[in-house]
Order: sequence, then C-alpha cells, then structure tokens
Amino acid sequence: MEREPLTPETETLWRRLWEIWQDNDEEDVVLDSVILDELEDEIPELRDRTKTALAYLQRARYIQYRTGVGEEGIEPILFDVYEPR
Repeated sequence: MEREPLTPETETLWRRLWEIWQDNDEEDVVLDSVILDELEDEIPELRDRTKTALAYLQRARYIQYRTGVGEEGIEPILFDVYEPR
C-alpha cells in the first residue's frame, strides 16, 4: 500500500509516536496535554498543529487513534502505529 509522503516534522512526529507506543508495550496511549506539550517542545514546527498532524497521520494510514475521554476531557488515544522503515 502506497502512503502519502510526510513533511519532515510529520515524519518526526510519526517516529516519536512509534517510540511512545513501543515504550507502552503497544498498548493504548492517552495523548494528554502533557504529552502533546512535550511533542510540541520536541518538534516546534508543530506548535499548535499537533492534533491536525495526528489527524493527517491517521488519514494517511501511518497511525490509528480515536478520541476518548481522559482526565482533562476529550483527548486523542493512540492505539496503533505502523512501524517506520
């Protein structure tokens, strides 16, 4: 399956999500405000665009996530990340 190409910052996000998901033994990860802030600190080009980048990664079939209810209300939940090559 051919995937849409990623911008450098979106590819960095994908690879970072892979690491987070692997560190959680491939179990669901709640991407709460703390994690999203950390990702934006690591990838400043995504500041205030992280949720949009997550939606793009899902649409382009790099990750799967859903919206769920966490401690701070509605939050994205990462439940699958396709392995970077």
